[in-house]
Amino acid sequence: MPRLRIVHIITKLELGGAQQNTLYTVSNLNRSVFEPHLISGPGGILDDEASALKDVAVRFCGELSRPIRPVADYQAYQQLREQLREIKPDIVHTHSSKAGVLGRLAASAEKVPVIIHTYHGFGFHRYQNAGVFKLYVALEREASRRSHHLIFVSKENRKWAAELDLIQKCSDSLIRSGVEIDPLLQAQRTDAFREQLGIPRKGQAVAMIACLKPQKDPLTFVEAADIVTRKMHNAKFLLIGDGEMADAVLKRAAKIRYAHNFVHLGWRREIPEILANLDLVVLPSLWEGLPRVIPEATIAGVPVIASNIDGIREIIFEGRNGALAEPQNPQDFAENILKALDEEWKVDEDLSRVIQHEFDIREMVRQQESLYLKLASTAAPSTKT
Repeated sequence: MPRLRIVHIITKLELGGAQQNTLYTVSNLNRSVFEPHLISGPGGILDDEASALKDVAVRFCGELSRPIRPVADYQAYQQLREQLREIKPDIVHTHSSKAGVLGRLAASAEKVPVIIHTYHGFGFHRYQNAGVFKLYVALEREASRRSHHLIFVSKENRKWAAELDLIQKCSDSLIRSGVEIDPLLQAQRTDAFREQLGIPRKGQAVAMIACLKPQKDPLTFVEAADIVTRKMHNAKFLLIGDGEMADAVLKRAAKIRYAHNFVHLGWRREIPEILANLDLVVLPSLWEGLPRVIPEATIAGVPVIASNIDGIREIIFEGRNGALAEPQNPQDFAENILKALDEEWKVDEDLSRVIQHEFDIREMVRQQESLYLKLASTAAPSTKT
């Protein structure tokens, strides 16, 4: 029996949960059953890692990018059609907003038997101009009409999609965005590593781990750090990540009273080791799917203060692995941070074990494999050669 040819399409391979999980999926699909391909827009921090993947055919679509650019977007659509025509996939699985729309439209035009999209989050949100919001929803609705199945990473995202009539007539399922469990359990706290991160021996460390873009609202993290460090001088705030807001964030951080207690570390890959040496994680996002840093922190035993929004409410259990704060409210975040540090909050071990089971990245791949086989068995035969 010939292997099923699966093409994953994603907008850009930056250092984010959707991108890392997509790379893990194509790397770990059962090679006796599946033939994985990957198409991405160029210029991501993970491009070289993707190109080095074993037994994965990787292509870059030169005009595929995140900003709305009508001419370039049409060219990207045509390039995707050409690439899919060459590959002749049995299944196309898209990720992220731009690739999700253009990829599904291209796959439909090329009559791909099975078209799947994962909503790791939405490209539209409540903070947008009403006209832009309606346009993005309309585009998603049209792409959904061309889809056979939708995957959601959170129940709240699925609920909102249904309210906006995005599910249309296709089937859908919940598959959590998984994390690698063992490295999180094995990483150790050491004085040497904490010193490397600039954490005083008797100090407490608070970190935000995220791409520095408006969605993640890193300025609220800076403002909360200013409030906390005025009252707790041994608290160290670490900002791990980079992005379009980096300059604005660093400019504001330089002006807080205890600026030496705020450190920007940029992108770091040793997240399990970093988590093992933290006392608290903070995520002040404005909108989300379900950010993987929260299950990662919970498994590593680090409490989280995060925004009371969307899928985050599904993974933060007050008093057991952290607390919720109101978005764009530095004072609320600061009060929760001060309480957590003062009381030395710990993660409930029983909850951590539940999260380990639900968010195991190996289970995520198994669920996707089962879905691929199920959908392929009921699809029209492929014409690939």
